[in-house]
Amino acid sequence: MTDFTDEHDEPTGYRGPAHVTVGQHPAVIVDVELSGNFEPISGRFVWRGRVRELTHALGGGVDVSAGTELAVATPDGSGVARVSGTDLWGSHMVDGVTRPPFPMRDDLENTDGLL
Repeated sequence: MTDFTDEHDEPTGYRGPAHVTVGQHPAVIVDVELSGNFEPISGRFVWRGRVRELTHALGGGVDVSAGTELAVATPDGSGVARVSGTDLWGSHMVDGVTRPPFPMRDDLENTDGLL
């Protein structure tokens, strides 16, 4: 049987604590799950993920609705994401806007102009 899987299909990402900043508010440390992959149809590397307990960490009174931009910093880098919604458990779903805050595979590093 032929194996149709491709090493390029494996997502890259990060799971663990991250410093997240919303607007001018101080950064908070929360758990994130981020992943990304090259989308061949659009020709772009896209990343997305989940930010857990953000509302609680910010102390309430901070608007983190869909469209809000967040700065996300991990031990490997930083990037900007936009909130796309909230899941059933109160975690914020995000879509990457800039380069991801985690290392990409070597074969995806040369993506100038594609992010």
